[in-house]
Amino acid sequence: LNMLRTLSVSYQPALWRGTGVSWCLSLQQPQVHWRQGSQLGRPGIKYEYPLGRGTATLRPRINTCGPRIAHNILLFCNSNNSLTQRVFTELEDSGHRVTVCENPTAATMIKVTDALKPDMIICPFLTKRIPKELYKPSARVEAPCLIVHPGIEGDRGMSSLDWAIKEGEAEWGVTVLQADDEMDAGDIYATSNFKINRWPTKSSLYQDEVTEAALKAVLEAVKAHENKVAPRPLSYENPNVRGRLRKTMTSKNREVNWSDTAELVVRTVRMSDTQPGATLTLTDGRRFLAYGAHLEYDRQLVEALADATEPGDILARRHGAVLFRAADGYGVWVSHMKSGPGNKALKLPAALVLPPELVMNVPTAPKRKLELDFGTEAHTFQEIWTTRQGSVVYVHFNFYNGAMGTNQCQRLVEVLQEVARDPCSNVVVLMGGHDYFSNGIHLNLIENAINPAHESWANINAINDVIREVFSMRHKVTIAAVKGNAGAGGAMMPLAADLVWTHGGVVINPHYKSMHLFGSEYWTYFLPQRVGRETAMEITNSCKPMLARKAVELGMYDQLLGNTKDEFNTILPLEAERLARSSVAREILGKKKERTNFQWLELLQHHRD
Repeated sequence: LNMLRTLSVSYQPALWRGTGVSWCLSLQQPQVHWRQGSQLGRPGIKYEYPLGRGTATLRPRINTCGPRIAHNILLFCNSNNSLTQRVFTELEDSGHRVTVCENPTAATMIKVTDALKPDMIICPFLTKRIPKELYKPSARVEAPCLIVHPGIEGDRGMSSLDWAIKEGEAEWGVTVLQADDEMDAGDIYATSNFKINRWPTKSSLYQDEVTEAALKAVLEAVKAHENKVAPRPLSYENPNVRGRLRKTMTSKNREVNWSDTAELVVRTVRMSDTQPGATLTLTDGRRFLAYGAHLEYDRQLVEALADATEPGDILARRHGAVLFRAADGYGVWVSHMKSGPGNKALKLPAALVLPPELVMNVPTAPKRKLELDFGTEAHTFQEIWTTRQGSVVYVHFNFYNGAMGTNQCQRLVEVLQEVARDPCSNVVVLMGGHDYFSNGIHLNLIENAINPAHESWANINAINDVIREVFSMRHKVTIAAVKGNAGAGGAMMPLAADLVWTHGGVVINPHYKSMHLFGSEYWTYFLPQRVGRETAMEITNSCKPMLARKAVELGMYDQLLGNTKDEFNTILPLEAERLARSSVAREILGKKKERTNFQWLELLQHHRD
């Protein structure tokens, strides 16, 4: 412990029954003591302290700066996506020197490897073939070349997640294996499986369960390499190996068939979301790429709208999404479309992509109720809703890919104003969406606008209005619950809340320069207030991803609730309810009322301008 750098102790409230428990830790090097007087013993041991009616289990994680193995690790990837960012930041935070080589050719891979002479090569997200010079026994480097494959042991092929979603797999996994002449058939360093207990899109599954499993498997593989543990060969004779070679999905496999049930239509779209999209053919023969599918469970609504229509006909619209009739009497909402493949066609709300004559006379679907039962989600397409538990109100805004357009921001402002007037609540929790808390303004809508400059200004002001509603809630404690990744203005928006809670699996990109923007979202006030001016400039100028725990360490965010999204979802309502009943809430409200005077609001307006 004399080499102690940091020590973090976490407990999960769901695991204990005691009430009013608060652990306070004080560091007294070279020894560490609980402030209550109980000395902390050797690391790695399970500590249990009686709490009267239950037990709190404490599992200290100690990061030491003593002797350790630091590697020179090279990452090859198609793009620096969320998984690559997570692997990069986790390895770098572990003390390794990590270099990312994005979208390399075979020649570039060889050249970079010769220059850096890495101890390990890891490919978190690479669909290109690795040159034989980098993995053959006679390779020019001795570094293992590891492929992160999003499939269970034995699974092989380019469309693993697509098939897993299409076939309704209840369990899937990630395998880290040595590069080989035969795709995904190399010796295995590590595997990590997970349950699929929801109905995800491919990108959502990749960003959540796959990323967590991949990170675990990569760290196991690095440890195995450090300990000189040889990988095991793939053997289909092993009864536990249930993976197989799967063919690459073609556009034919991704075609929406309107004779299918609504569930199968939704599954076809979701397995292709966000790339490459599902091919949707209208009844007049025109074809589009579809994204953001939601099942409409209200058959009475569909039947009321479906008079004299056929499967595949458009029945209604809602906030840019369109409702199609399915063959089994249910409906399918499609929120976004593209007019064709490739990067030239923008992914936009479906009502903007479809021919005007098809949507102008389509009725607007009835408005859904705003407040849902706690712990539930809407069984339809609904971007904004609230739930309530006691005096805590949760505001959900689940926008596609986290992009917040002008109209979406305006609707969110209306909801926040309604919540602010609610006399029965004293805590408001901003939930964002499942996959992303927010990614800021909607760049595709801006690019598609007749006057992009005008739309950009309108969008910036609209998202600033959302933030103004948050910091103007003088009679509510506001919590930003960042359970999904966040970028640009979406990473800055939580700073306006009184508290920012997140979990260890979140990656944020708190910068604008890579988009050639200065940014808004009041960051020039709230970020320096939290981390200091110098650190604020370092964060916004670095253009690097940041783990949530680093954000907490810097003071940008306030607290980690668990290491995964599932842990966060379990702990969040318990902690929010505890806060609502505590004196801390009253202290926060007291300080807010003192602070939110005319001069302070004028200062914030200056930062906004």
